[in-house]
Amino acid sequence: MAQAFISHAEIPTTNLEVTKDFLTKVFAWDFRPFGNGYLLYNTHKGVTIGLRKADKIDKGNTTIFHIHVDSIEETLKKAEAAGGKIERAKTTIPVMGWYALINDPDGNTIGLFETHQ
Repeated sequence: MAQAFISHAEIPTTNLEVTKDFLTKVFAWDFRPFGNGYLLYNTHKGVTIGLRKADKIDKGNTTIFHIHVDSIEETLKKAEAAGGKIERAKTTIPVMGWYALINDPDGNTIGLFETHQ
């Protein structure tokens, strides 16, 4: 049976450069131009992240994807330093680990996930 994995996440943004800068500072993603009003980061491991130019972002209408990080605390610090906001602090997920939610400069919610060591 085939496994279902996230292969692409698309993030709407009102300012490609601000969001690109934010995500590069927080996650070290290297976005490249990929058509008019679109930037793409290719992990070369089966996952791509796209930034799509949008006129407006409707809070609560965006997809939340979770990024596996080594340390939620360190990632939260990076997110705030890069102009983001913490939506939900580090929260326990019984047996699995922790999660937190951050907002990028446009207000998109991005989930963070850290496993138990």
